[in-house]
This record gives sequence, C-alpha cells and structure tokens, in this order.
Amino acid sequence: MLRRLTTSLFTLIAAASCVSSARATTVESLGDASIAHDTNSDAWTITAGGAAMALSIGPSTDYTVTSLVSPSGTQWLAAPHADATVTVSGTALVFGSRADGFTYASTSTRTNGRRLELAASYVVASLNLNVTRHVAVAPGSPTFEVWTTFQALGSPVALSNLGALDAIVAPGTIHWVTGEQPRQGDPAPLDSEFETQARLLATGQSVGFGSTTRSSEAVVPWLAVDGAADELYVALMWSGAWFASATRTDAGLSLQWGLGSMATVAASAVVEGPHALVGVAATGRPGAAAALRTYVLQGLRDARPITPLVTYNTWFAYGTAVDEASMQREMARASAMGVELFVVDAGWYAGADTKNTTDFTPGLGSWAVDADRFPDGLGSLSDFAHSLGMKFGVWVEPERIDISLAGQNGLSESALATQGGEYGADDSAMICLAGAAGRQWVLDHLTAFIDSVHPDYLKWDNNLWVNCDRDGHGHGKSDGNFAQVTALYGILDTLRQRYPSLLIENCAGGGNRLDFGMLRYTDTAWMDDQSAPSLRVRHNFEGLTQIFPPAYLLSFLTELGWEPLHNSPDLPLYARSRMPGAFGLSIRSLWLTDGDVAALTKQINFYKRLRPLVAASAGTLLTAQGNGQETDWDVLQETGVNGGVALFAFNGAAAPATTTVMPAGLQPETRYQVVSIDGSTAGMLTGADMMTNGLALMRSPVTAAQILLLIPQR
Repeated sequence: MLRRLTTSLFTLIAAASCVSSARATTVESLGDASIAHDTNSDAWTITAGGAAMALSIGPSTDYTVTSLVSPSGTQWLAAPHADATVTVSGTALVFGSRADGFTYASTSTRTNGRRLELAASYVVASLNLNVTRHVAVAPGSPTFEVWTTFQALGSPVALSNLGALDAIVAPGTIHWVTGEQPRQGDPAPLDSEFETQARLLATGQSVGFGSTTRSSEAVVPWLAVDGAADELYVALMWSGAWFASATRTDAGLSLQWGLGSMATVAASAVVEGPHALVGVAATGRPGAAAALRTYVLQGLRDARPITPLVTYNTWFAYGTAVDEASMQREMARASAMGVELFVVDAGWYAGADTKNTTDFTPGLGSWAVDADRFPDGLGSLSDFAHSLGMKFGVWVEPERIDISLAGQNGLSESALATQGGEYGADDSAMICLAGAAGRQWVLDHLTAFIDSVHPDYLKWDNNLWVNCDRDGHGHGKSDGNFAQVTALYGILDTLRQRYPSLLIENCAGGGNRLDFGMLRYTDTAWMDDQSAPSLRVRHNFEGLTQIFPPAYLLSFLTELGWEPLHNSPDLPLYARSRMPGAFGLSIRSLWLTDGDVAALTKQINFYKRLRPLVAASAGTLLTAQGNGQETDWDVLQETGVNGGVALFAFNGAAAPATTTVMPAGLQPETRYQVVSIDGSTAGMLTGADMMTNGLALMRSPVTAAQILLLIPQR
C-alpha cells in the first residue's frame, strides 16, 4: 500500500511540475539549455540537450528533485527526492529539509556564456551554517552537474559524509569499469584493468564501489543504468578517495555517491564538495558516451578543445638515460616522421640514476636540470623542438620528492605528508599540498621551471599516495585526502590562469587518477604504464572510451620483441591499435632503417587523416572487449560530432575470416559511403540498413587491423 501511495504522489507531483512549467518564465537560456521559474510556485525547471530536471525550491517547501526526464520523454526518477545529504556536527541532514532545520535563503542563476548554473541557498541557523546546492548544464548535452558548498556563519562547523548525489531511479542493468588496480611485480592480467562489468540487481541486493586513495585505482568513478531505450549515467568529478553504492529496493534503484566517512571543517572560507555528473540519454550507452563528450567539451573545459597530438615520449626508449645530444638526434628524426610534440620524460634532473634507467626517484624534487647532460639547459631543447615545427614537453612529478632531499632547496621536512608517521615509501615522500608551505613550494618551483624552460606541455605524474594525517597542515586526521585533492585542483587552476596555452598530461602511475575532475584541468591522460602489447592497449580503449572522449586517452607504440618495428610483420596492427585516441611513440627511431621509418610515417599520416573525427568523437564498443585469447574480432566505433564514423576493426590470429557488426547511432535515412583508410571503397549503405542488417567485415591479407570510415552523404 505504501509503495502505491508513493508512486501515486510522485505522479501527482510530476504532473504538477508539467503544469507549472507551462506557466514558467525563462530566466536564463543558452542554446537549447535553459532555467525556468514558475513565479507562482516553488517550481524550477532546468533543461539541456532535450533532458529536463524539475526541482521544488522555495520557502514553503523542502528542496526536492521532482522529475528527471530523458530526451525521449522517459521519467527516470522513481520517487521525488532531495539529491544530497551531509552530516553536520555529527547529525545526518537531508539537504533543504525544513524538518532538519534548513531555512530557505535564496535562489540565483547565472551564465558564463558556455553553461548555465542555478544555486539554491539555505541557512541552518542552529548550526551557524550556510549550505548551497548547485546545478549546472551546457547546451547540447542532457547532463546535469551537481554539487554542494558550505560556509560557516560563525565558529567553524564539523562536516562529514560529504555526499555528491543521492537518487532513486528506475531499475535496470548497471555497468561499470574496473580501474588501474595497483600491482606488485608482474603486470596484471589483461582483462583485469579497465574491464567492463555488468549486473542486474535483485531486490535487496547492493553493490559498492570506490577507492581509499586515488580515484580510479580500483574502479573508474562512473556508472550507467540501462533503460528500455534510454541510459542513465553518473560520474564523480573527484580524483581522490570516494564511495558509491547501488541498491535495489522496492522503490527502485537507490544510488549514493560521495566521499564516505571523511570529516572536515567549514570555516569562513567556502568548502566545496565533490561534483557529480548525472544524465539521461535517449540512445543507450552510445548516447550516454556522446552526451558526456559534449558536456566535457562545452561544460567543463571553458571551451578548450581536446586536440590529440602525435606525441613522442622518451620513457620506453631511453628511461632516465636522456641527454642533450641524443635528444636532438631523436627530435630531428621524430620531426621528419610527422611527430608534433616531443616529451622528455623522467631523468632530466641532477642526481638522476642513469644506470638503473627505470629508477627515476633519485634527484626528484631538486628541480635542477643536470648540467652535465644538458649543458645548454632544457630551454635550448625547447627552442630546438620549436625550430623543427614541434611542441616541446617535459615530465614533472610535483607531488613527490626524493626523501634524501627533504630539508633542502627550501622545503622543510615538516611539509611532507605522512600517514601514521610513515611516508609510504623508503626512498621518497609526498608533499602535502594542503599545507601552505608545501603548496607554495610546489607552485613556486613549477612556475620558475615553466618560465625558464618555456615548455608547451607538462607530463604531470604521480607515483606515491598517502592520506596525510600529520598535524600542522591545515587538515584533520581524516580529511588529508580531501584537502590534498582540493589543493591540487587549486594549483592546476592557477597554472591554467597563468599559462592558458600550456597543455598538461594526467599520469598517475598510469591511469590511477582517471576521472572528470582531472579532465577539467588536463588535456590528455596516459592510460596504463603497460603500453604493450597492442591487444592490451585496445582493451583499455574499449573499456574507457564509453566514459571519456577518446581523444583524451594516450598510449604509446613501443619496440617489443614480439611486436618488432624493424621489418615488422604487421606494423599497421601495432600503430592502429593506438589510433583510437592520442597516438604516441616511444621508440629509438635511430635504430630503425629508412624503410622502417617510411612505413611508420605512412601510419602517422593515416592517423592525421583520422584526427578531425577522433578529436571530437565518442566511443561505442560493437563486440566483446578484446582479451588475450585472439579467437575473435574486437571492433570499436567512434562517432564524430558531425556524424562521421570510424570503425577500428581488429581480428585475432585465430578469429573467423568474417564477422558482422551492428554500427550504433547512425542516422537511419542518411546514406553513408563506406571507405577503408587503405583506399578501397565498400559501397554506399543507409544508416538503417547497417543498424538492421549489420556491416560485414572480412580479414585483410595485409594486416589484422582495418579502419573503415562511414562518411555521411549530405
């Protein structure tokens, strides 16, 4: 009986929202995004990309999300619900609840010309706290960015269990993707990293996700829920510890996202909780990927495009054994092949171990270029790269230092992070960015380095993490992780303001910090320290491109004994396995013959032909994710914003001679010319024909990697 009454009440509230929206006045608009308010009631409606979120906000009602409707008209909310909770001074509160002491203060809206934002502010007078719930949207994407901010009105206020999103939605199969999963010794099995998982929960069942350290170590902070034709998706814009759960109840699928039991303090400065992205797409997971792609480009990055450059990186080829003369020789060869960005990885600094070329900790944190190996400094290498028409990049790891350098170079040992009195490693320590001294030291050395070297690109690495509980850093015993990530965002934002054209790579021992929080501030992300074999790289792409724009994801073509680049048995396979995202090279090209270089240059030119589509595409996996069995095909579709499609098709050594795939999200009435990147034309087919009957693929006698372009005929 209770369930029927709840459903009936929800139906009445949703209907009332529809009626009031007809009387609503638009207060902000931008493209297809708008914020409307019914001045005769407490009803607000936020729309974008064809989706609509209705809210009840005002003095006579509790704050409630009353409706979430997809572009197809599907109602996703199973019950009206306040979408955030927080624990204040030990008391669990529902945001905007009058029973919990919330008094309505104001609702404001604004636009920065790229997105719209609504802010609903409340005061909890008994706790001397101002709390504001924010909702932002961008044109073209059915995605809603939500977060909560807190400010003490008097003495400091204790906060804990900072929630990002609570919702009860229609039940369906849930999908998630595993994380980088830190490992000891041998590489993890191929199918354990960035592996797509799915589960349909029965009533009473629950599944939990999260991390106690960095965001994507165990699970990427993203989840999708299947509807009959629609898809709901949630992602957390947070790069540290987090927690999420999905529980099947009688009312629906209960989703909770936030930072777990961490406790912090709100004072005069605003405390900003983690942001969540929640959206509803009308065409399943392909539509969800496209919607997130659009929101990233329009809503998160201040109109900065993601431009995947052909990138050379020294690490897999040279390790720490880098010097000026060898880098200049490699630069000249790389430029001739069509490389656009040359990155000197770890080892450029004084004190680096150039004999054990994989140990890059000695000397880390000196910020001093090794004058013996780089007598003219890194700035001259930057100038040399520019003279060859390339951008220049340098590896840095600002959050970590060689422990032997503690107390030197202006950094006190007391600025280092510890957990339980331990640094977390024998040879290095993390700098606590939450502490004013450590944060300023990092920022000063970073800016001095950038001003001296004038790089176009920083590879920002992170290879150690502890949740700092040390006194004197401006955080408590349990919120060191929260404070570190918040301070990291502040530094990255400062760099963005000071160096607006600087490109930054997100690397955290590979993909241990892959999330939309870092995507806001960085321009590309290295997926995995294991950048070979080719099948591993494709496996990573196939898991991650349903979440992130493919152009954001970086991998490297390397020289391996079983995938040789000299007289290669299938160079197109090795190169094209890296082409769904940012295409990287980490090879000693001086060891290759002119014929090898010519073959590689040809593949680079193919990639540059693809790049306009890849740069603003969304990914859809059309087969099972590639695994180590080599018994089948794996095919990834990437769809550009203008409707063009690239199919990256790979057949395993023991795969059938033919296979049929069903492209997704095509325009049914549009005719597509099907062209191989190698030059052959397969014919002209309509979108409806390919989505209904499929597209037949056949083995090539030349390579196990084929790229087909579906070119819409306007």
